[in-house]
Amino acid sequence: MKDLLKNKSGTNYFENSYAAYMKKDGIIYILFKDHLVLNHNAAQQILRDRLKFQSYTSYYVICDVSGIKSIDEDARDFLATKGSYDIKAVALISHKSTKYEMGTFYTHFNRPNVPTKVFTSLDSAVKFIQNLSDKP
Repeated sequence: MKDLLKNKSGTNYFENSYAAYMKKDGIIYILFKDHLVLNHNAAQQILRDRLKFQSYTSYYVICDVSGIKSIDEDARDFLATKGSYDIKAVALISHKSTKYEMGTFYTHFNRPNVPTKVFTSLDSAVKFIQNLSDKP
């Protein structure tokens, strides 16, 4: 996903201390920064920045969680509920097995408010989102 985000262009790209965001083809791609320790305050800032970036319009989201070092329970709970505001569905991706397991744990125990699945590749995540967006 890092290759996808190399094309930094105007209003389709945004970056903060936690992640890089890009809009393309009705999807917001989020690449979390390496060694990120995600707590409740960080999760709140990520939500505020994402909502401004997407102009309070609903989008599908693909998040590369490979860079997350840890995420506390309050952040997980927040992202699964309020943090899902204006999101149609989420695809979490990581090629790292520990992060893949962390994503699976999140979807099972935190039960996000929107359809959420975990993938090991960007292609699989995009196909998941495309299948959802093709449905009426």
